Amino acid sequence: MKKGTTLKNILGLTQEEAGYLFGIERARWSMFASGKRGLPLEAMQQLGVVLTHLKEKKSVCKESQDITKAEKQLVYEKLQYDYRDAQIKLYKVAKQISTIETIRNDCFAALEVASFLEQQKEYDNRNSLIRSIRVRATNTLKKHNLYALEALQLKKENLEALKISLEQKMKK
Repeated sequence: MKKGTTLKNILGLTQEEAGYLFGIERARWSMFASGKRGLPLEAMQQLGVVLTHLKEKKSVCKESQDITKAEKQLVYEKLQYDYRDAQIKLYKVAKQISTIETIRNDCFAALEVASFLEQQKEYDNRNSLIRSIRVRATNTLKKHNLYALEALQLKKENLEALKISLEQKMKK
């Protein structure tokens, strides 16, 4: 067995159960486990058989195989769920990016129109309207700034990487 590994850790037995397994009293097992006493020959032989089997482990029992198979199926199902979740989040982030880009383009167009109107003499008496267009556009650009767009781009890249990683794990 590996260093630090005990029969109790492997089998989950109490001292009383371990004593019963090897045909000795709990106190005798306790003394053996703490290094204060040895085991009777028959108990030592039985322990040797168990430890040899644990060390060799030539074949895996059907129950272990069934549990492993069920766990692998559960892992696959959870990975599929995570994959679908990543796809949905990716779609939402892409939509948010598209929305922010559209809003930013509209705001820049509004600022262009405001600049154009300021240069036209026939719109001199509408300075407050032009100022209003500018204020709305700049306030909207502050809310939907380039940093917000970059943060969404990073989120999209992370989701794409996660999606690829999940795809690879599902193929295994």
